[in-house]
Amino acid sequence: MRIPPLAIYILRRLAISIVVLVGVSAVAFSMAYLLPSDPVTGRYPDITDAQRAEMRRQMGLDQPLVVQYVRYMESVFRGDFGKSFGTGNAVGQDLAIRIPATLELAIFGVAFGLLVGLPMGMLGAVYRGGWIDHVTRVLNLLAQSIPAFWLGVTLIFWLYFQLRVVPSPIGRLSPMLSAPSGVTGFYTVDAMLAGRWDVAWAALRQLMLPAFVLGLGVVSPVARITRAAMSNALREDYITFGRALGLKSRQLILGDAFRGAMIPIVTTLGFIVANVLAGAAIVETVFAWPGLGRYAVTAITTSDMAPVSTCILLIASSVAVANLLVDVSYAFIDPRIRNEYAQ
Repeated sequence: MRIPPLAIYILRRLAISIVVLVGVSAVAFSMAYLLPSDPVTGRYPDITDAQRAEMRRQMGLDQPLVVQYVRYMESVFRGDFGKSFGTGNAVGQDLAIRIPATLELAIFGVAFGLLVGLPMGMLGAVYRGGWIDHVTRVLNLLAQSIPAFWLGVTLIFWLYFQLRVVPSPIGRLSPMLSAPSGVTGFYTVDAMLAGRWDVAWAALRQLMLPAFVLGLGVVSPVARITRAAMSNALREDYITFGRALGLKSRQLILGDAFRGAMIPIVTTLGFIVANVLAGAAIVETVFAWPGLGRYAVTAITTSDMAPVSTCILLIASSVAVANLLVDVSYAFIDPRIRNEYAQ
């Protein structure tokens, strides 16, 4: 039985991704091991040296680094990511709560970035050199230049402490409301599925400001790449030919030109995944959002090695999967690449 070339390509990329993830896990575990603070001392600051040595033995911290890493990878392949010394829970149990929070924030943030960045880039390309292009480029520069931490703190100060138009930045939901029953892990969706529209609205209000801050970092790369790709597409011969035939500008811009610009735009989305996950750590810390990024930051400050290594491994896995999906999507976007796979 002949294996399709596209399947061979996907399997090859998966194999490369696994090798990369093993390397990333080794580096992440080594970095966590070399942190200056000690998890035993951080958790039990008043114990004696003998008690500290016994605790390190029970935790397996007295073993050589290679032995600890091999034991960690064996447990990872069994689906056991170890135990967090900070929370006292299994890392997998903590992640089951925090990953949906980060995904909900990231999805809303990326959606905002696309809804703003794509039109900005398209307008800049269509009116290239005009005042609309200059305005979009200035807005793009502002979005790129504002640090997420500074913007989050500033918005909290003005919109919450001064104007009182946004809810308190205390996480996903007000303490006065009970969380909806978990179906998807997204409070907005679960509340709507349960018919608790007041909770859905409250969760959405809590989500809007951090999603805006996170999504602002998506606007700039999307708008910049869209403008460049659309500018090139609008100068192609098939667009000139379409205009000569009298086709409507809307069809040429939103249909033909945008389809021709899809590959660089989709490629940019693959790189954005890493930026969003990195930016989520800052945004979650500022807004007390109980997600993966805040969990990782807390684990780093307390030298909690199992959560640190697992979070880095998850982020690297997300980037690898995103890049794989981007590469595979080329075959569905560009017929030339699809024909190459079919040969």
